[in-house]
Amino acid sequence: MAKTAITEPTAAEAEAAALAAEQHAADLRAAVENGDAAVTPAALAEAEQKGVFARLRIKAAQKRDAAQAETDRHARAEAVATDARALTEHDDAADLAVKMRAAVDALAALHATAAARHDRIRDMVNRIRVIHGEAHTAGVLDPRARYEVGPTPTVGEWGLIVGTTDALTVRSVSPADAVAAAVALAVPSGDGTMAGRAKQVCRNVPAVGAAFAQPADRAA
Repeated sequence: MAKTAITEPTAAEAEAAALAAEQHAADLRAAVENGDAAVTPAALAEAEQKGVFARLRIKAAQKRDAAQAETDRHARAEAVATDARALTEHDDAADLAVKMRAAVDALAALHATAAARHDRIRDMVNRIRVIHGEAHTAGVLDPRARYEVGPTPTVGEWGLIVGTTDALTVRSVSPADAVAAAVALAVPSGDGTMAGRAKQVCRNVPAVGAAFAQPADRAA
């Protein structure tokens, strides 16, 4: 015949049992003091021993609870450790590192494209300046009006104004500004400088501005 498992009391149950046993012993002592001859020394001793035993069971229950709590902490800590190992050994490599590699490659390509565009516009500005210089020597007072193309008047900027009616302005953006704008557009923050660089790039390169315009902006 299989043995029936004995369920040990919890600390709260053991505490309740101890209080009951101690109260019973106290009641027997009071009865003896009041002259109750039915209470025997053996009965009183047994009641008092039950109280002592019940107190010991409280300590046993507390130790079991502490051991169970420690086991639970170990299990939860191991779960955290397992998660941490999975993160560093697999998840970072499969997710963060892959996306970082893709982002770096994309930013490097963006930097190269912006640099090529910057150099191309600078070359066009230098070429038109040569033409304007030759025109001035030849007596042309306003080469910009004569040839309908000239450099933008902003100091330190590489840019061209093409045409006289509904003139087209072509401005360069530095590779660093292009990369900073991409970061600011991808992860908006409270950094006014980064946001300002993004707005400038969108303004100076209409195709970029159109690519990142909000639906409401496009409708307007």
